[in-house]
Amino acid sequence: MQGDLMVPRRKNFHKVYDLTERVLPTDVDTRMPSDTELARYLINRYLTANGLGQANEICYLLKNTKSLILSTLKQMVYEQELCPIKVNNILYYTRPSLLQLLNKPLARSKLKILSPFDNLVIQRKRLQAIFQFDYLLECYVPEAKREYGYFCLPIMWNGQVVARMDCKADRKLATLHINHLAVEEKRCPIESFLPALVKSCSTLLNLIYARQSKSIKPHQHNLNSLYKHV
Repeated sequence: MQGDLMVPRRKNFHKVYDLTERVLPTDVDTRMPSDTELARYLINRYLTANGLGQANEICYLLKNTKSLILSTLKQMVYEQELCPIKVNNILYYTRPSLLQLLNKPLARSKLKILSPFDNLVIQRKRLQAIFQFDYLLECYVPEAKREYGYFCLPIMWNGQVVARMDCKADRKLATLHINHLAVEEKRCPIESFLPALVKSCSTLLNLIYARQSKSIKPHQHNLNSLYKHV
């Protein structure tokens, strides 16, 4: 016997399989796309999620697609669907309509605690090129060689990625332990950064059913004021 299966859901982290005809809606076009259709889909999906990109970023983890992506990018520029721009003197591609977002005010005081797997973070070279932020997920690094912590989270504030925080939730004690906080002070005035961090930590606490923060370990000596804020 032979047939096609799909995964409609998971149960306790286990995949549940079912026949394709019972999962896939009948109005879905199942024809194989052409190379150009595939490339356009990948480009548009990436730009929708990230705003701007390069060929090597768009084909990230997609083998043997870079030349196709690059030629399609050039064709879309020729057809005025995309336009080339430079950020930090590096060439990127974007949609003309997305440039209008630059006219919207940025909520600079709003702080975001990011996942290591966030679109903004997952491609480390891109993060470094655009935000000059060198990040490494250290859970894969031997403990003795870790600099910032097992699972440190990048922190975005004032339009820049300026800090990292290693924290862990203790659900039994309803507590969020902040084990390590490292702030790039030249890009981040502590006096205005800390209140934004406290507010975002409160949001994080609500998400993980914890009620308080403790066990602060500042990375730099002049962050001692953090003790009285958190």
